[in-house]
Amino acid sequence: MSETMNLASKYAKRVDERFTRESQALLALNNDYNFTGVRTVNVYSIPTVAMTDYARSGDHRYGTPNDLTRNIQTLTVAKDRAFTFIIDRGDRVQSQMVMDAGKALARQLKEVWVPEFDTYVFRKLAAEATARGNIGTETVTKSNAYELFLNAMEHLGNKNVPDKGRVAFCSYRFANYLKQDPAFMKYGDSSQEMVIKGVIGEVDGCKIVKVPSGHLPSGCAFLLTHPLAATAPRQLEEYKTHVDPPGLSGFLVEGRVVYDCFVLGEKADAIYYHGNQPVLRQLNVTVAKTGDGEVTVLLNPGTPEDGCTWMYKLSDTAETVTYDGAISGYTALTASGAVVETGGKKLLTVVECTTEGSKAKAVGVVKLQ
Repeated sequence: MSETMNLASKYAKRVDERFTRESQALLALNNDYNFTGVRTVNVYSIPTVAMTDYARSGDHRYGTPNDLTRNIQTLTVAKDRAFTFIIDRGDRVQSQMVMDAGKALARQLKEVWVPEFDTYVFRKLAAEATARGNIGTETVTKSNAYELFLNAMEHLGNKNVPDKGRVAFCSYRFANYLKQDPAFMKYGDSSQEMVIKGVIGEVDGCKIVKVPSGHLPSGCAFLLTHPLAATAPRQLEEYKTHVDPPGLSGFLVEGRVVYDCFVLGEKADAIYYHGNQPVLRQLNVTVAKTGDGEVTVLLNPGTPEDGCTWMYKLSDTAETVTYDGAISGYTALTASGAVVETGGKKLLTVVECTTEGSKAKAVGVVKLQ
């Protein structure tokens, strides 16, 4: 790294740091499930039965009894991410020690890891709301912003979601519209502690949190949820600083994080999304090189959603895929673990689409070179 660094005769001892913020997505999550020591957790839920009229004669006066089964949701942690960088000892000395390894690591976590985690969580929640039909796409203005928020609150109320503890994550534009609505300014309430965390107010027990647009799905106005709806295990957060490792005079910094976010099947209706377009689920796709011009494509989970299939396309530029949009020019991906010839292309796009009509429901993209 020292060959490419522009070393001046003198650096200022204070680093011009970029703005950062703590994780906001944690406000939307629960820690009710223990993933310690395991990769997969099975979550059970018990269904109910319909009411029926009591019959005053016959053998089955209460109705015909059937076994009460159980539903199983399998949660498998899929995100395994890493980073590394070098600080050459000579560069550190000649920059008046401002290139401190510990501070550089802290900067990496605040500026890269936290935004990645928040972005992943918000997209996961918005995609689940989209799939459930809990979505609004009406254009937001200063005249209707508060009304649209209250409509979303009503939607969750009709799903029996608890009033207390709800959180709404909104774009700064939506927050500006809210602040121009006299009704919101009259009924909203906030404390200094809430403001520090980006909370601009609280309505009927629901905190409203401003989030940078880059952390939210494209076109998002707001995302309303309850922490009961989702859990996000961060199984491994490992950071190392190696001093003078073999072959290097200086510091080698490495980090690895294993995490994921899961929406619980019986509580998914506790999420409502409002934006100018529906949100596709994100497929966890990885590739392993198996030979010249060939890769093995791996997906987690290893099977598509019911009523869906996987299709793939190789290209040099990004493919445009929209929710429920029809796809063309794609090839069937028979299964996770299938071998694909890359043909020298730079990108592999995998789409999960309906078996009938080939309408996109999820997408994943991998760089091949």
